[in-house]
Amino acid sequence: MKSIIHIVGNRPQFIKLAVLYRELAESGLFTQKIIHTGQHFSHNMSDLFFKELNLPDADINFDINNLKANQFIAKAADELEKYFINNSQCIAIVYGDTNTTLAAAIAAKRSNILLVHFESGVRTGEPAMTEEINRILTDRLADINLCCTASNYSTMQAEGYGSGINSKVYLTGDLMLDAFTSVKKNYKKIVPEDNYITFTIHRSGNVNNGDKLQEIITGLNEINDTFPVIFPVHPNTRNMIEKFGCNPAFKMLDPLGHADMISLLAGSDFVITDSGGTCREAYFLHKYALIVMERPFWPEIIENNCALSCAPDKGEIIKTFFALPGLKGNFETNIFGDGNAAKKIKEILADIQ
Repeated sequence: MKSIIHIVGNRPQFIKLAVLYRELAESGLFTQKIIHTGQHFSHNMSDLFFKELNLPDADINFDINNLKANQFIAKAADELEKYFINNSQCIAIVYGDTNTTLAAAIAAKRSNILLVHFESGVRTGEPAMTEEINRILTDRLADINLCCTASNYSTMQAEGYGSGINSKVYLTGDLMLDAFTSVKKNYKKIVPEDNYITFTIHRSGNVNNGDKLQEIITGLNEINDTFPVIFPVHPNTRNMIEKFGCNPAFKMLDPLGHADMISLLAGSDFVITDSGGTCREAYFLHKYALIVMERPFWPEIIENNCALSCAPDKGEIIKTFFALPGLKGNFETNIFGDGNAAKKIKEILADIQ
């Protein structure tokens, strides 16, 4: 049996892990272990997700958190390399674009471990963005790159993967769609409001800059005067709101589990977010979204007239939000596959010699 090691650290990764872990377990072809770096560590950001998603407890939790990015990557890579040295026949799977992902990629390649990267080929064209750095480096280190969309796959081919660069590339579709499919239609009412906007913001480029965060919150305050805003708050975002003296005038909630977040999105009229995961879930739910990024991770959604994007600027946010009702989106295209990404990845892993 092949030995699979999943390395995760934040809640979007837990969601992707859950559907793939279940598919691999049901096949009987693999042994699996989960390593949690500790990047997300509060109950609402970690334990709640493991319980709700029926994931077993992590086999190892390094409990690394509250460090600057480079310190985190260095410490996590060091701990993972120690583990890989004693588990040299395993296959390491990493997800997305986090510091956990890059740390695991570095450790795996230094230990000569076969590395699989899910969510390859995403490019914003902003080379200084942390997520862009993490994805490009991880794609380059991986032995097998798995792409969510046809655009991601084309990007990898254009960059030489699968030919000049000795990395196999596959188009699998999106594990987030698999996860969404497993919970859809089990919605419940999360808030008493009947008409509202779901708002999330957490990306470091938006929340760690006081001027940008103030612009975003002020813009949402003005929108809230005519359309109620509901804001499940990432812990770091809440800290930054307090640090920079922002004053949200709209409803704030503690972080929600996966099913509750889908329910909140399902009940909303529109979505405003800087989250790559939340904008995809809005698309799955046929909700028009405003993405507070000048260069979003998933431009395919915008190309299908299902979302708009803007800079973190009060005037731009207000103007662009009120343009959303004029969109005539095509939500029927299978941008993110057919909801069978986990099955396709299982088949790819089973064929590894």
